[in-house]
Amino acid sequence: MHGPARRKPRRRVTIKRIAHEAGVSLTTVSRALNDRPDIDPDTRRRILALADDLGYTPNAIARSLVTQRTHTIGLAVRTLSDMWAAHIVLPVEELAHSSGYDLFISTHHADADWERRVLRAFHSRQVDGMIVVSSVLGQEIATLQRSLGIPLVLVSPLVEPSHRYVVRTDDVAGACSATEYLIRLGHRRIGHIGAPDWAVPGYQRRQGYLQALEAQGLDRDPNLVFDGDAHEAGGLAGAQALLSLADPPTALFCFNDLTAIGAFRGARLMGRRVPEDVSVAGFDDLSLASYVDPPLTSVRQDLAALGGRATQMLLDLMADRETKAPVVLRTELVERGSCAATTGERR
Repeated sequence: MHGPARRKPRRRVTIKRIAHEAGVSLTTVSRALNDRPDIDPDTRRRILALADDLGYTPNAIARSLVTQRTHTIGLAVRTLSDMWAAHIVLPVEELAHSSGYDLFISTHHADADWERRVLRAFHSRQVDGMIVVSSVLGQEIATLQRSLGIPLVLVSPLVEPSHRYVVRTDDVAGACSATEYLIRLGHRRIGHIGAPDWAVPGYQRRQGYLQALEAQGLDRDPNLVFDGDAHEAGGLAGAQALLSLADPPTALFCFNDLTAIGAFRGARLMGRRVPEDVSVAGFDDLSLASYVDPPLTSVRQDLAALGGRATQMLLDLMADRETKAPVVLRTELVERGSCAATTGERR
């Protein structure tokens, strides 16, 4: 008994077939498909319509052999579950695609070995350029980039790199503005739930917090600083620890929005209301900041600009154009309902 007939694989449509169907030369088809000016407009439209009807797709491998370019960009992020990184990926993808590039995305998990492996994998796939978000390779990154010979741009590296082409946020100024805002509301005991100092953003936001306290003549009390983990669990633990002090803070400035959301829960578990008993401010201004209860006051990073500026910088490097580097973007404090003025008794 014979089994079902196997369908023959569909043969790839070639420019030779298009030329035959259109009754023109291969050169004419090539000119039309590559948008060359030396072809009659009506002939170009007829060839492009025929190519579309036949389901023609360019052979990327063949094109790369001719042009020595694959028109691909490698993008490495810490993890795909990171909401902060997700806001950066979209503008990278949009600008890359509009510029004729496809995107390969991989994760490095904030692990140096993983990051090296990802960059070498990008190299083996002959990408034309690479973007790494939250790099941890630090001083090694410039040497590795030179050995791979591929343009590279870093976005908000976690470890200070020996590399010029970086796009980042002014974390010190952003943290300073949030702390100054809490001071203007009358708070004098302000806690900070941060991130480990080995991470550049964690260190810089702590410095901004401390600079604001010092500028206002307030004590830099080490008991008011808690090392979080940049996630909700660290915010919860930090709020519980700081609000258990004999002289607890009346406000908390948190490393990021996820930490602040954890701090909301920690405060409530301690019997504190936000913002009546303790004010809470975050950093990043993720989309969820407007939807928590109460809505979260946060330092807004322009995440779309981080992704867009990094991609444009990479496009410039790949085209051997002049580009400004490094780029440091400003922040903006967004006031919402999670912060309130303190009373005289609570100062």
